[in-house]
Amino acid sequence: MNNTVDEMAAFGWDDEIEYSEGGNYTLLPEGEYPFIVTNFERSSYTPKPDSKAPACNMAIISVKVTAPNGDETTLKEQFLMYGKMKWKLSQFFVSIGQQKKGETLRPNWQALLGARGKLKLIVNPYKDKKTGEDKQNNRVDRYLEPEEANYQAPQQNYQQPVPPTPPQANQQPPVTPFPGATPQQPQTPPTGGYNFGG
Repeated sequence: MNNTVDEMAAFGWDDEIEYSEGGNYTLLPEGEYPFIVTNFERSSYTPKPDSKAPACNMAIISVKVTAPNGDETTLKEQFLMYGKMKWKLSQFFVSIGQQKKGETLRPNWQALLGARGKLKLIVNPYKDKKTGEDKQNNRVDRYLEPEEANYQAPQQNYQQPVPPTPPQANQQPPVTPFPGATPQQPQTPPTGGYNFGG
């Protein structure tokens, strides 16, 4: 694991400088990793004669990537700010939660430091221009959308079914007579003509 305390320690103009061949670079395996934005610079891009990109503004963003075992590496990304590269900026801003898919964004550059997201790293083979050695480094393949746990689904017009109301106590449904039957009338006791006495 990198000794990030020593790497980030400032030193004065009169301090001794130990010999160093370069920063300790940790090569991480390909995969998906969380990242945090550690630096942001406003710059400009001046095209070379064989460049396909025009002269334009350039955002230089440093992201620190951390592996599950604690290994860390920092990558410096250059975002060229012209029409053809808008997709890359949108991918980055969606990953850190500043932009939503399908929506227009005016970037909040001041809020970049400390922003978190997730990306997919690849291992990039290259040849050292000075020594001719074959080397490898990490590159960002793409910035990933926020985890589904942080995603708020749009509200749906779904209503839970209302359970049927149970019948109230002591309430009986009306009785329907058999077909053709006539309702019985209450009978009145007969009058006169009968003598049951002895």
